[in-house]
Amino acid sequence: MSIRYKIGYIDEDPNQVKLYKRKLRVYGFEVIGYEFHKGMTIEELMEQVYSSNIDLLMIDFRLNESNVIPFNGDVVERYVYENKPLFPHIIFTNKVDQAEPDVDDLKLIFDKEIVFPEDEGNNLRTHHFIEVLTKSIEQYKTYINGKKEKISELLDKEEAGGLNAKEKNDLLSLQNELLCLDKMSISEVPESLKSFETLEKISQARKDAEAYIQSLLEKIDDESKR
Repeated sequence: MSIRYKIGYIDEDPNQVKLYKRKLRVYGFEVIGYEFHKGMTIEELMEQVYSSNIDLLMIDFRLNESNVIPFNGDVVERYVYENKPLFPHIIFTNKVDQAEPDVDDLKLIFDKEIVFPEDEGNNLRTHHFIEVLTKSIEQYKTYINGKKEKISELLDKEEAGGLNAKEKNDLLSLQNELLCLDKMSISEVPESLKSFETLEKISQARKDAEAYIQSLLEKIDDESKR
């Protein structure tokens, strides 16, 4: 099956990452792991996660068993929720009994041994798990893309003839909604940037970016013909 989605899997055991990379690949998921080092902070780990461009994050609960890092999956889950609140993520563990007292949302916990039983012929739970992952990813993408489309429509209208007061307010609200959904990309948004005067520059910035990309493509095309 062709790869449809990219999943990050936080587990300090590389063998576990390899195992579920193989198991999930047949369902169209590419699974990637992350590097760990002694004393790693949550911020260092999440910088890797953030730069890996994934569609969903799976988090093992018992991350501190090997004494490499000082925190468990509940800390990671809470960090994700606080910084990217709607981003799809789950706790994927065979330590469910240990995870339940510490994880805030029990619906996020999935038992590895139930989802992928030793008797792989009995895979109703596996298919349910795959469906949960797929729907979580698609719902998030649909929500984000819907916001972006509305912003694009308002920018197009602003370029064509301007926006009324309500539409300007809608544009600011949509921008703020997207910023709140991803606090990891911009740690702090100054009040001076939350104004329509700044937003008015977006359309020109977009034109400049598109022109620059087009010039690069033309340059590449010219060089390939030499």
